[in-house]
Amino acid sequence: MDDLKTKYENLKPDSSEDKIEKTVESLVRRQYMPFLILEVKDFFHMTRERMQAEYKRVMALSPDSEELKNVVGIDDAEDVKTKHLTALLNQYTLLCGLRENSPESWDTVNELYEDD
Repeated sequence: MDDLKTKYENLKPDSSEDKIEKTVESLVRRQYMPFLILEVKDFFHMTRERMQAEYKRVMALSPDSEELKNVVGIDDAEDVKTKHLTALLNQYTLLCGLRENSPESWDTVNELYEDD
């Protein structure tokens, strides 16, 4: 878990507001929805600061938390936390690539949403 914490602490700076909004528009048009374990409000506008806050929020959840208990297929609370935070980090990394117009990132989204 320390490795995951370090990755959250070392997230790169946010893209410009213009890049964020253009990316949001493109993703909404495609009806893109990231695969996450727990709900994250307004993921497309996620920032470095909000990512770090989400890490702290999830880590502070009690093992008896309804949010953790409501996850189907994963019974261990720590496992839910780890899987959610890992998935969130992966999706945010993809989102950052989209904001910077990375061809590899757009290929990933296009393969999932357009090429089928």
